[in-house]
Amino acid sequence: MDRVLKILFVPRWYPSRIDPMPGLFIQRQAEALAKEHSVQVISVHPDPLVKKNYEIVHTLENSVNVCRVYYKIAPGLDLISKLINTGRYIRAHHHGYMSLMPFSVDVVHGHILTREIFFTWFMARKQGRPYLISEHWSRYFQENGTYRGVIRKWLTRFLLNRSAGLIVVSKPLAEAMKAVHLVHPKTFIVPNVVDVSAFVPLEKKPVTDKALILHVSCFEEKSKNIKVFLDAIARLLKKRDDFRVRLVGEGPDHLELLSYAGKLGLCHPQTEFTGIKINGELIRLYQTSSFLVQTSRYETFGTVIIEALACGIPVVSTRTGIADSVIGEDNGILIQQPSVDQIMEGIEKMLDIYPTFDYNKLHESVAGSFSDVAISGELTGIYNEIIKTWQKD
Repeated sequence: MDRVLKILFVPRWYPSRIDPMPGLFIQRQAEALAKEHSVQVISVHPDPLVKKNYEIVHTLENSVNVCRVYYKIAPGLDLISKLINTGRYIRAHHHGYMSLMPFSVDVVHGHILTREIFFTWFMARKQGRPYLISEHWSRYFQENGTYRGVIRKWLTRFLLNRSAGLIVVSKPLAEAMKAVHLVHPKTFIVPNVVDVSAFVPLEKKPVTDKALILHVSCFEEKSKNIKVFLDAIARLLKKRDDFRVRLVGEGPDHLELLSYAGKLGLCHPQTEFTGIKINGELIRLYQTSSFLVQTSRYETFGTVIIEALACGIPVVSTRTGIADSVIGEDNGILIQQPSVDQIMEGIEKMLDIYPTFDYNKLHESVAGSFSDVAISGELTGIYNEIIKTWQKD
């Protein structure tokens, strides 16, 4: 085994008492690495309820030493409030870093460009060690269009050029970054971790009179394309009624999508909106469904695809994120374009063939590539390569 490494994570997103959902994929990565290495995390969160300007909370979570710094938000939208909050955000990182002293690391791993990587760069310089950047954000895709601003673009290139390497979660994300001139000579594709020991098929599925189609997302219409999915379902119901639909999740467009479904005549029990489901509840929904449908216009990764396959159900998906490299005839159907016609065609075809898939083989199609052991091994190899070849500025 390679030597035990000392790794510092500096993520923009990480689960907290404010919201347990953002950055779960980063948390899983840290916990996977912590099975073999020493991992520390510095995570900063604004908190309107914190009593003092700063509150530092140290916890040990599945062998990961997590330092969360909560800082008070100055109310208001005026310039003074913004300057105060910016100052507290900066100081919060300093307080978190100093609370760990004395400590040393072999490598600093920052997640999510741009501003959080500034602190990654700063901490790496303080430690005299290399830093890597992991990017998960979809803003570089043309359809998203939120990678804007002269200062942001300059700072992003500055930090990327000084890093020892860039890690992205999929080939499409690497290509999207390249299209906006963000390229690193040491670019690695490392997917997200999926707990394939928890996401497993049922030994025996319950018998149902109708197929159960599952959709899981954050209910953000711009990327997830849910209205087109609902349009396809409404049109398909005019041809056949041998299925039900379950949509899992919440997000910024949740209420609008509920209203849109109602206008199409899609209502309970034929079409069910469950809200957010996590952990065992979510796994059970995968396990008891017939197949998953993802209709996104763009994705950086697409964790739901891997979770569904791991639970033994096939997938119908647009060619986004990880889908193109994972889905084949033996585990699903790829949709060429995120249009009503093609989504409807893909769903209808799957309705006819989903009972023919072997749920154990579906699980096996992803278990070896997305487990915590596999991803930890890939990252360890990258860290060792970077440490070996890195030259101090």
